[in-house]
Amino acid sequence: MLPGRDRQLTTAAVTVGMILSALEATAVAAAVPTAVGGMGEIGRYSWVFSAYLLTSTITIPLFGKLADLYGRKKTYVVSVLIFLVGSCLCGIAQTLPQLALFRAIQGIGAGGVLPISSTILGDIFSLEERGRMQALFSAVWAFSSLVGPLVGGFLTDTLSWRWIFFLNLPFGFVSIWLLVRHFREEPPPREHGLDVLGTTALAASAALLLMGLIEGGHTWGFGDPRTLAMFVGSALALVLFLWQQRRTPEPTLPLEIFANRVISVSSWGNAAVGATLYALTAFVPLFGQAVMGGTATDAGKLLTPLLIGWPIASTIAGRMIGRMSYRRMAVLGGIFLSIGAIALTRIGPNPPRWALPSLLFAFGLGLGFLSMPYFLGVQNAVPWRLRGVASGSVQFFRSIGGAVGVAALGALLSARLSSAGLANPNAALDPHLRAALSTERLLALTDAYFHALSTVFLVLAALALVSLGIAAFFPAGRARDLAHSQALDERP
Repeated sequence: MLPGRDRQLTTAAVTVGMILSALEATAVAAAVPTAVGGMGEIGRYSWVFSAYLLTSTITIPLFGKLADLYGRKKTYVVSVLIFLVGSCLCGIAQTLPQLALFRAIQGIGAGGVLPISSTILGDIFSLEERGRMQALFSAVWAFSSLVGPLVGGFLTDTLSWRWIFFLNLPFGFVSIWLLVRHFREEPPPREHGLDVLGTTALAASAALLLMGLIEGGHTWGFGDPRTLAMFVGSALALVLFLWQQRRTPEPTLPLEIFANRVISVSSWGNAAVGATLYALTAFVPLFGQAVMGGTATDAGKLLTPLLIGWPIASTIAGRMIGRMSYRRMAVLGGIFLSIGAIALTRIGPNPPRWALPSLLFAFGLGLGFLSMPYFLGVQNAVPWRLRGVASGSVQFFRSIGGAVGVAALGALLSARLSSAGLANPNAALDPHLRAALSTERLLALTDAYFHALSTVFLVLAALALVSLGIAAFFPAGRARDLAHSQALDERP
């Protein structure tokens, strides 16, 4: 156990890392519509999100394994540095393909920041303390996320969306400095080995799947041989990955952990949570700008109620985790999620001022209650030697759910906009182009976006109901009942 002061400053270091991730997620969401509107190619709008999610997804298991093999500190520092390099490159991108590519580099580093932060917390806090710390970190994450849209929108409207990426630099360097100075670890000696084939196969499977979803929905069509080849290749690469995980002595994602029902149900649940969260982050600000006609700042503010509801629910869940079963907490979250999603399908193009904030607050409550059992349940269900991989699996399934969800919904949005026969759909996202449109053309453009996004929101409602069903399958029992015996100790 770290001494008091070192533990506090180590906690501060990973808190700063969490602020880094939260600011990135929400500030970028507020600015991307404007950036894409200026660069054009609305059909590939989802690539700016999906490229980041793709690389962060496929590197999460790798960083989790590296944290278990080489130590948390070294792996965390490397991941933050990669993230900062990607941020700098995003800030100087000149075209949409460049921005998507640099977002992919940024995502490689992001694959290590959050999961290793969670792993470090699991190492330095006891089982009873983890629920309270997770609630605290959810509150910090949400507060940073609240600031993110305001900062992102303000910078976009007054300076440039590019400054949002440069904003990451001071946070990243402070986090590294604090962790290097104050986090001391002594990982047990073990043979070092990386599952290169498994990691490559997983990366190929995810990349081919997303490529098929995005390009199939925008350019080729889902019946095109190229799209079908992407899906078949993705399936074959997944089979290769699963085969490799069973035979290698150092698997990227040990399949035996999924024999535990807590982990298997949480994996499905985290995928649904990720798809919901990232879909809201990508498409609600788009609704605010393209349909409601707001600025980047206005679009970013739309996410605020969601980010208020999340820490409220997480704080309550953290205090109740020892007295309420995981299943009841997850079901409660699924109910709030479903209420918000169903209400979103009923929203009009000019909703009352209270409508969107109310339903997004319900989304926030749902995500807060769902995230607590889906994270703590997994982390506490394994011994110390697998905690890095287990913590990484939480973020992995959230990210893969988000990547696939945003890509699929982006393809659906693109298809609906294409069927409307719009001459320049990007005009809805660029304030200068929008102001130059005639009233008739502006109404046609707004109506097309409204109907396209309404279809997206219908699919999102179905996903919320699926989340509720998954929650009902969570094992009964409280945190201590379902914890691995070694999870009660600091180390094996």
